[in-house]
Amino acid sequence: MEGLWSAIKTRELANLASDHLADAAERGIRRVCSSEQLPWSFLTHTGLTMHP
Repeated sequence: MEGLWSAIKTRELANLASDHLADAAERGIRRVCSSEQLPWSFLTHTGLTMHP
């Protein structure tokens, strides 16, 4: 969660002065999810693993 928040607040929420905070956060989440590697890097940073 912390990695996701950090990624969003440095781009979509940076210097945001708007009533559309939820829209900006949603765009950030979509951006992160569209990356093939970024969500996995967040998981790696936690030390957790996924087993098939």
